[in-house]
Amino acid sequence: MIIHSGDRASVLLGTGGERTTIRCLARRGMLHSECEAFDEVRLDPGTRLDLAGRDGTEAAWYVLSGSVTADDEPVPLTARALVLGRHGHRVRLTAGPSGAALLCLTLTPPAVTRALPPRTPSIPEEHPS
Repeated sequence: MIIHSGDRASVLLGTGGERTTIRCLARRGMLHSECEAFDEVRLDPGTRLDLAGRDGTEAAWYVLSGSVTADDEPVPLTARALVLGRHGHRVRLTAGPSGAALLCLTLTPPAVTRALPPRTPSIPEEHPS
């Protein structure tokens, strides 16, 4: 993984001025990795984030603070809740009255993971000098 330690973020503005702030925390650094990205996402109160997942990826949205409703469900999700978007499935998140902070983990689906070569860490043998 390529770790991003800066504080720069992308800001998306909705038609009503609502803000979505997305900050990359880490991205895949090589081909043989199941994890595509870790992103911090902050939603202004009432902001709707309508996400069409990318083909070949799955996403896990972890609520850090605030609340969101997922896909127009009646019960809001609060801190420590998890929303899963499987196989490029569309996910619609709407922030509650105090906004929301989320962590998004984007992964390759199991079928792709099974096709990747083994990735067992190895430690070089020490050679006496």
